[in-house]
Amino acid sequence: MNSKGWKSFSEYINGEYFKKGFWHLPKVKKVHNGHTVVFENFTTGGEAPVTCTKVYTYIIQKKYFEFHIYNSNIFSSIGKYFGMQDIETGDPVFDKNYIVKSNDGFKVKQLLRDQKVKHEIENFKRLNLKLAKAGKLWSKLPEGAYELEFITERDIHDYRELETIYLLITVVLDQLEEISILNKKTI
Repeated sequence: MNSKGWKSFSEYINGEYFKKGFWHLPKVKKVHNGHTVVFENFTTGGEAPVTCTKVYTYIIQKKYFEFHIYNSNIFSSIGKYFGMQDIETGDPVFDKNYIVKSNDGFKVKQLLRDQKVKHEIENFKRLNLKLAKAGKLWSKLPEGAYELEFITERDIHDYRELETIYLLITVVLDQLEEISILNKKTI
C-alpha cells in the first residue's frame, strides 16, 4: 500500500500514521491495552520480489513461550505422515486445517481453547501467525523481547482485512495475558 493508503487506513482505524524519512516505508500504529500494533509492508529480495504485509507487536514474557500456526497444505500433510512435529489441539477440524508448533504444548492448547482466538484464526483462508524471539539486528529492543506477528505474502489494500488481522492480534494478546504469559511491562 502506498503512503496515501496507509494515511487513510490510519484514520479508518483511529491509529497513527508515521514515516521516518525518505528511505523508510510508511507504517501505521494502533495501541491496544498498552501494546503498540504496527502495520507495514516489506518487499522480499530475489529475482521475483513480492510485497508483503506484516502486522506485529513486541511483548515481554513472564515465561518462555513460542508458537507458529499456519494452514495445513499438501506438503504439511506429507510431512505429518513422515513424522513432522505438529501439536494436536483435540479439535479434529482445526487439527486438519492448521499446523501448530510450539515449545509448550500445554500453553498453546490453552491459547487455542479460547473460542474467540479460534474464531479469529478461522477467519483467514491463509494464516501465518507466530510468536518468536524478536530479532535485534536493526532495532533497539530490550533483552527478552518477543514478536507476535501475522505475515502475508501479498500487499493488502482492504481496510476490513487489515482490521480483521488487528482483531486477531489483539484477541491473542488478551488471551496471552489471561494464561499468564505476558509481563505487564510493555515495549
